[in-house]
Amino acid sequence: MFYAGHDDEAMAGLRETIEAEPNFWIAHNNLGRVYIRRGMFPEAIAELERATELSSGSNEPITQLGYAFAKSGRRDQAQATLRELQSRAIEKFVPSYSFAMIHNGVGEKEKALRELERSCREREVQITFIKIDSRWDELRPILASRILCGASASSDERFHETTRVLRGILGS
Repeated sequence: MFYAGHDDEAMAGLRETIEAEPNFWIAHNNLGRVYIRRGMFPEAIAELERATELSSGSNEPITQLGYAFAKSGRRDQAQATLRELQSRAIEKFVPSYSFAMIHNGVGEKEKALRELERSCREREVQITFIKIDSRWDELRPILASRILCGASASSDERFHETTRVLRGILGS
């Protein structure tokens, strides 16, 4: 329901899930994402903080919380979340996509694009959502343009591989 844009149905289903399984962090995480899209930032942050508490250290709710902070205008907290993820990355894997998401939220387009390109090179599963996740609507044309215009200009084999994979994902 979320990716189809059916927010009311998604919220109802997620609330039902949380009522049945209050400690299911993924439901809290996804409800927070719906709230972000609806501009319900206090509710989103509350759900994402709960998801973070319940997730046993998953990067996913931390990433979404950083994005929620960014979109709600709490830039300092979004930047603190980025620093937290950078610190975690010293000891465990943190997807480049996570960094891209928060940079996207605070409006740092170039940093977001660089992290997306790295996410693609690293073959992170999250990159497959770029075509359907509305949070990337603004950057998707820029990324597609770079792919279409830059591929022939670069002699870097990694760039050509990234271009090939992103073309497949974006359908360019």
